[in-house]
Amino acid sequence: MGNTRKNLVIFLVVGVLYLPFISQAFHIDDRIYLEIAGTALEKPFFPYDSPTLFEGLIAPDGASHSHLPLTSYYLALVRLLTGAESEWVFHLAFLVFPLLAGFSFYDLARRFVRVPLAATVLLLGAPAFLVLGHTLMPDVPLLAFWLLALSRFLRLASGEGVMADRVILILAILGAAFISMVSAGLVLLMAAYLVLDRRKPPTAPSTGFWIAVLLSPVLLWVMWYLRAYLYYDRFVLVNTLLHMDKRSIFELNLLGARLLSFVLNVGGLFLLPLAVWVGFSGKLRTRFALAVFLLSLIPIHWMAPEWEWVHKGLLALLLTTGFLIFWEFILVGLDWRPHQLLPVFWFFGILAACLVLYYAGSVRYSLLALPPVILVWIRRVELSNWKPPQAVRIIWIATALTVLYALPISWADYRFAETYKVVAARLVDQYESAGHRVWYAGEWGFRYYFEKNGARPLPRTSTEAASGDILIKPYVAMPWVTLYDGEGYSKLLEQQVLQESFPLRVLDFSSHAGFYSTGWGLLPFSISTGAPWEWFNVYRIQKRYDGPIPEEESHW
Repeated sequence: MGNTRKNLVIFLVVGVLYLPFISQAFHIDDRIYLEIAGTALEKPFFPYDSPTLFEGLIAPDGASHSHLPLTSYYLALVRLLTGAESEWVFHLAFLVFPLLAGFSFYDLARRFVRVPLAATVLLLGAPAFLVLGHTLMPDVPLLAFWLLALSRFLRLASGEGVMADRVILILAILGAAFISMVSAGLVLLMAAYLVLDRRKPPTAPSTGFWIAVLLSPVLLWVMWYLRAYLYYDRFVLVNTLLHMDKRSIFELNLLGARLLSFVLNVGGLFLLPLAVWVGFSGKLRTRFALAVFLLSLIPIHWMAPEWEWVHKGLLALLLTTGFLIFWEFILVGLDWRPHQLLPVFWFFGILAACLVLYYAGSVRYSLLALPPVILVWIRRVELSNWKPPQAVRIIWIATALTVLYALPISWADYRFAETYKVVAARLVDQYESAGHRVWYAGEWGFRYYFEKNGARPLPRTSTEAASGDILIKPYVAMPWVTLYDGEGYSKLLEQQVLQESFPLRVLDFSSHAGFYSTGWGLLPFSISTGAPWEWFNVYRIQKRYDGPIPEEESHW
């Protein structure tokens, strides 16, 4: 396919899949990156240098935030150029990242599969990518920079690259590094490829060039954190590590939950599960997978007897689908061909990062493993017993079905985000118009829109609320405990239960959906059985708090 047609198809796919969601409400951690962007406009060299409130705890600054600020710098640039606060402006600006990921992955995929355009559409339409592509969080930008860096890296390593590819590689790897230190995995992936691949084209860059490229992120991190140390008079990463230790991330039960989450995310939100089963089919493998599916229902039922059978069945299906994907990667790894090992190292490297670096499982953390799964799945179909035209048809049919599968999950997330925008406007207006001062205790879009409508946060140790004030808490959106909780200081006025008819859930205690974190459930998405999902407790403050004030906590 010519470059013009290929580029047009990628533009059309991004437009069709992302523009309908362009007005999605700010969601989950979007608020954090928007706040950092606001500080960056005032203090460009110290974007984290402002008081921070998270989960009701106050910190003098956010310098120990786990991500570096490139995403927020981009948001600050958008705000500076447009002066806008509307959701659609920022989401439109963020479409550059799905486009960058699409063009880069096409260039990368053509080295591994015969239908790189199908691989690209699969990436853009995968449920995990599509949902996260509608947020302002750094997950899709990080993956886009990874793909751009690897596409140029392989060009140069094969001797095809030109000077522009060298410049783009350096910028891409620095871009990835300036979003997250997880990009150390990108450096290790490139280094492993260079060591294992014995092909050394005479036109490939010199060893000195590769050393400089691979050390450039390290130099960036040293400079960034040295600057922070000189300014804040502390090693900010120490507090990040202390926060991780406080979460006890290496407890066996949490490690097991993260491993299970990764398998379920890979099995449920990368490709349509049916496509995985068809692509990795074989007499022995299919029978074994069916046995795993049926047998897994026994421990699932034993360990979670209170779960509905629809949720037990979904867990077994996604677990078995993830198992099939793991099996295929092990087989490819045993083949031990350096060129094929890149996706294998990539996949298992992200698994290792999910187990070691995070305290919970999340589709966000698993997203970087999506490209190697697509490449290995398509390659497996191409090498199957189907004739080439039939294999191509199967790949395109699976691609179309995966996109159709992704759209309702994305719509569920869209409705989830919209909830807090609508409820915040209604509740704040209802109680402020009656003469009450409104406080809130919750995070995510709930916090953003309550604050936008004039409500104030009530930190855990604050005594500012007075008699007659209103305090509003959500059920799902991370409510925190205040000094006014309990009888004597507050009284429940009403509980507004969200009525959501759409049956899919992405974050829901009752249906065990934990797309953004396993703290809400093991399943990456789930099906509602009609149980209440999110509700909002409205309290009237009876009197100002006059008891003992506990010692201020911190996140580390």
